[in-house]
Amino acid sequence: MPNPKPLIQCMPPKLIWRDNSTPVSEKYDDIYFSSEGAVSETETVFLKACGLPERWKKFTNFTICELGFGSGVNFLTTMKMWQKTKPKEGRLHYLSIENHPLKRSQLKKILVSLPELKKFGEELIKIWPGPVKGFHRLHFGDVTLTLVHDNVSCALNEIDACVDAWFLDGFSPSKNPDMWSDEIIKKIYHLSAAGARLGTFTAAGSVRNSLEKVGFKVDKKDGFGRKRHRIEATLKGKRVNKEITLKPTIIGAGIAGASLALAFKRRGIIPHIIHDKDFIAASHNKVALVKPRLDLQDRPESRFFLGSYIYAINLYNNYSPAKGVVHIPKSNDEMTRFKKLCSQSPLPKNHLKYDSEENKLILGESLVISPKLIIHDWLKNIHLGEEILKESNIIFLAAGFGLKDMPEVKNISLRFSRGQITSTKANLSSAVSYGGYAIPSGGQVIVGATHNRLDEHHPSIPRKSDDIENINNLKKFTGIAATLTGEDSRSSVRVTSKNTLPIISHLNKDTWLFTGLGSRGFTFAPLLAEAIVSKILKEPMPIGKSVWAKFNYTSVD
Repeated sequence: MPNPKPLIQCMPPKLIWRDNSTPVSEKYDDIYFSSEGAVSETETVFLKACGLPERWKKFTNFTICELGFGSGVNFLTTMKMWQKTKPKEGRLHYLSIENHPLKRSQLKKILVSLPELKKFGEELIKIWPGPVKGFHRLHFGDVTLTLVHDNVSCALNEIDACVDAWFLDGFSPSKNPDMWSDEIIKKIYHLSAAGARLGTFTAAGSVRNSLEKVGFKVDKKDGFGRKRHRIEATLKGKRVNKEITLKPTIIGAGIAGASLALAFKRRGIIPHIIHDKDFIAASHNKVALVKPRLDLQDRPESRFFLGSYIYAINLYNNYSPAKGVVHIPKSNDEMTRFKKLCSQSPLPKNHLKYDSEENKLILGESLVISPKLIIHDWLKNIHLGEEILKESNIIFLAAGFGLKDMPEVKNISLRFSRGQITSTKANLSSAVSYGGYAIPSGGQVIVGATHNRLDEHHPSIPRKSDDIENINNLKKFTGIAATLTGEDSRSSVRVTSKNTLPIISHLNKDTWLFTGLGSRGFTFAPLLAEAIVSKILKEPMPIGKSVWAKFNYTSVD
């Protein structure tokens, strides 16, 4: 059995600057875009070659996939054209694969030299995920960008999409042959919609032959700039524009239900929410932390942990009163693990750094958030009721503890544990975690949370013994003493699976289950909800096929 690979970042490119403005890859000795006009090159070689913008005017959803994101010029130029020519209520999905993602500083330097893309470039720089491996979904209104940071073969294996237009923009076939192989062209074919079109700057015979072999009709065209020729290709068939009409009901108004609501609202679909007012979930706590779940091994779920965290903090920035969390190791083994994680560097240093002098992990981009504000905002203008509407044609079970007695989930192994948070007075100026956590908030320090099995007592009634346990753990692991404020503590129930991974299950034709988020709901729920809605609407997925397979089941062993 092969040794597990460590989870590390992709290797950013080393750039050489030609004439101080044109970036060149040192590894491939090739330019990122033509010095004779980056935007004009995109318009000719890719957009025009794929029949755009005329083709996307015929569809409410249109999907482009690009091999070689590079500096993002193709994406930004496409988005600029889309804003001028998009169909009414249209949505554009743009997927792009990049094995050597730029660092934010490199991206910024390149885009500064392209003032015609300034507005869109600034938006991209702001939420750029950097060289973190895996899938990253970024939203720009009615344009959705899904970046896949991985080598092209692995990325194409993981993508779940039906592609209308292909931009093949890797470095030249002679310098980067892996991106243009027969194997890659076959994968392109299998991901293509009927009538898909393809544009590329190259006219290499090997590429033409590979495309023709799988069924593309290839045409040789005049090249752009100094290139003599390029090729365009078309697949047989005609895509049918199928509309999916959804009238969803979501049972549960915690972060799982609210994330589903947000994903639907993003697409102009307003769901109906059923919420038990007598049971307030942990999602309605006064404050919470959003931190990455970190794994030493490079596994599908490990990449999801990072991708969901980056997605979440981009969503929550406007709901966060404070940034930065210090995590204190509970043991020497945990300290060793943290040091190893930082040496592997799965995230950029501004996210993850170990302070050896004080023996603490610094999570610089992690957030303190206001759950109540987030839930309220995401459920704004949505009707909350007590019964499923007759016109609903799809139901989502996202009720957390409310699932316990639902017959629909009787065959799924769910674990329910009780967690209590305590309002205290303590000398603490910023958030700290240690297995538990302590968060300064409005003159108090909120300390939590216990992990106890359910018993015969009502799980939402606070217990004095749990307050004492929270205060003792804070003192034990941080040395910080705390006293009770006299304000009521709060208790709620978290739901987990046996393997601690989230659960997504299509229970029957019109019912879905979304649960098992444990204490990571605010980190995991937004991206998973986006994935569920994408799957149902047959849009490109924001997570890899392997991740979906890990989380999507009807029973837990």
